[in-house]
Amino acid sequence: MSKIILYLFERDFKDESFKGERFFCPFCLKIEGLMALFPEIRHAVEVRYVDFTKPRGELTKFVGENNQSCPQAIFVAGDDSWSGQYSKKSEQGTIHIDKTKDIMKYFIDRFELPKSH
Repeated sequence: MSKIILYLFERDFKDESFKGERFFCPFCLKIEGLMALFPEIRHAVEVRYVDFTKPRGELTKFVGENNQSCPQAIFVAGDDSWSGQYSKKSEQGTIHIDKTKDIMKYFIDRFELPKSH
């Protein structure tokens, strides 16, 4: 399996535009839940947590300043045989998946998991 880096927001972050209130990301929560049910995913990817405040660490190196959303799956070595139907190329040339539903579909395909009902 080619190296996959999965970027997620920290589970508890502050958004200064909301007077520093604490939040969690419901999209990242879906991916965390899938990995909790199927730990083979977590063991096969490198999970990196980033803070909500921009810039979001090395994520910008892969996808640029204009696409720092999370979750994102980054394919360092390019597409594997399952990701091509879900991925796109960033302005930096990196292959990635930036839609939660597509990341989930990719993991379901890649790890031959039960389909979502």
